[in-house]
Amino acid sequence: MEVPKAQGAGRSGPRRRTGCLTCRARKVRCDEGKPSCSNCDRLRLQCLYKPPIAPGVGLGSSTTRPSNNITASPNNTADIGSSGSSAAAATASRSPDINFFSTVLRADGHTISTPTTTLGQLPTDQDSYLSEFDMLGFMGGVTSDLEQKHLDLTTGLSMAFTASPGLQSLPATLIPGMDEGYFSADRRVPFTPDTSPSLVDRTSIDSAADVPTTRGSLSDAGGTSYEDQLLQHFLTIDPPAAFFAPVNIEWKYMRPALLAHARDSSPLLNAVYCYADVHKAMMEGEKWHWAPTFYRLSSSEIQACIHGEVTESTLIKIFGAVFLLMISEILSSPEICTGTSYIHSGYLILQRFHNRTRHWTGLGHLLVSWVSLLDVKSLIAGRDGDPLTELGNIPEHRLDMQNSQTPHTKAPTDNCKEASIEDPFLSPNYLIYESIVGPAFRFFVQAQQVVRRIVCIDLHHRSRGTLTDEFEVLQLAHKVGADLETLWHRRPSVIDVYSRPEALTDILCAPVASEICRTFRQYVANFLANFIYLHRVAFAIYPRTDRVNGAIDQIIQLATVDSTGRDHLPVSFLWPLFVAGLEGTDDQRKWIVHEIQRMAAAHEANSAPSVTRHPAVDRVLLLVEEMTRRQDVSSTWADSKCVRRELFSDFFVMI
Repeated sequence: MEVPKAQGAGRSGPRRRTGCLTCRARKVRCDEGKPSCSNCDRLRLQCLYKPPIAPGVGLGSSTTRPSNNITASPNNTADIGSSGSSAAAATASRSPDINFFSTVLRADGHTISTPTTTLGQLPTDQDSYLSEFDMLGFMGGVTSDLEQKHLDLTTGLSMAFTASPGLQSLPATLIPGMDEGYFSADRRVPFTPDTSPSLVDRTSIDSAADVPTTRGSLSDAGGTSYEDQLLQHFLTIDPPAAFFAPVNIEWKYMRPALLAHARDSSPLLNAVYCYADVHKAMMEGEKWHWAPTFYRLSSSEIQACIHGEVTESTLIKIFGAVFLLMISEILSSPEICTGTSYIHSGYLILQRFHNRTRHWTGLGHLLVSWVSLLDVKSLIAGRDGDPLTELGNIPEHRLDMQNSQTPHTKAPTDNCKEASIEDPFLSPNYLIYESIVGPAFRFFVQAQQVVRRIVCIDLHHRSRGTLTDEFEVLQLAHKVGADLETLWHRRPSVIDVYSRPEALTDILCAPVASEICRTFRQYVANFLANFIYLHRVAFAIYPRTDRVNGAIDQIIQLATVDSTGRDHLPVSFLWPLFVAGLEGTDDQRKWIVHEIQRMAAAHEANSAPSVTRHPAVDRVLLLVEEMTRRQDVSSTWADSKCVRRELFSDFFVMI
């Protein structure tokens, strides 16, 4: 093979190269026994070689050297730098393990491993070292070695970890001699089946160059990564303490559906990691490991996905991710939320996509409804921003409402790949359950959206105090009250079976019949709480009406039935008990306070882990006691938000 001789001297002239002349920036010595080197094969380039050096030429031979000393050229620095940048680019473009989900979602639990492709290794033929001492070749070999070690670290396959199985069971911060900040949460970027460098936030990309820790840096002796452990934990997670609505039966179908859609959705996958990490830490009584990092990654990817046009299937996965992030934020302290808080800003997504999601059914409808119900609770707690009052308007005609409640089972999808995912919401069990509970759930969701209109007329959202202001508030409140009455008269007939579970045992097994009736009782109690809340916001200076007194009595009756033979009431009973306790008589108040105390003490029972209790029940108990005390002393109405600001450093209490 004939190669042009190196010409010229000086800084600006061409320089002599060693090894392959085609991939010179790599500084990788080519194997002259084969027609091309590995780098040129990979890049699909024609490989050119320098002429073979005659045997026996000493290390100090200058027969093939230019007259000037090329190692003194400052351009060498640029060459080495380009080598490092090429290695970083090669590392960033690597695809993750395509069998990742096979290791988690397979029924047999077996792990499928794939061999790791590495960059070129250092030459092992010692004759090539004895031929001559070449500075550029030596430095190129060192650079290649560094590239290899960098790649091993970023894929979690470093020899330092695989050589000692005992180290694999330890978190990186517990490895002797390793600085605790080296594997900090802010620097760990878990790669997922569809993660690309463009989807990972800028901070993670910038820090990955100097501290390349990614998925797989925390693993046990069997090689199971921490993310795999989180997915395994998510498969066994019980229904969350969903104070916005009972979800015990729906969660059985929601959990596998979220995992199935997370196969090709990085925002949803990182949201699953986040919630599983928070839940796992609460179950074990420890602090979470990587939840803030997963939250930040999922949040940044959500923002990237909703920029521009969003497909229907992508939008469903975004709402799934938003829901899990909201639940994670509620169950944990505020420090988990690094950046965007979806408890405070989730309404923006609801507002933007309302027209596209209002007719969703199945999984999409359930996710949008849960996010919307959480936003209502956030609005009551005092979040800023648009209350979205248009979501609280009920249809003018009964026919319109019936059409909007036509049961369907599947939200729109974009491609056949989506249809290939087995949808738990198409299973016969769920179809039968949805035909019974679906109409009642849609009634419950619509009734809770009316709360948005009630919040809009409180003293924190509009001017109050003058005669004109109060007259306008009374007009708006009368319209809200009339709509609530209309909605109650339009309620589905099936919801009235809440007090007769024994009447369902001919067609349903006893546990399912009892759970359905318990769900309906919570729906009715939360609906009745709207009348009490409306009175406190708009008619506080007037005596309680018969409708308000009846709502208090019925809430207590429903709670009494539900608490019989149980350690405590469901968490979604807390809001009805809270508003009823503020307006009830002394005897009613004592009973309500006792029930809230039982709910607050639920975590002490072995049968009720802390994850099943209301996350703010202790503060709610203190709040209801303080507000009733102030009302008794002053004989006037007390505003919950004002009292919360005085009692708590963080007044944002979700009830």
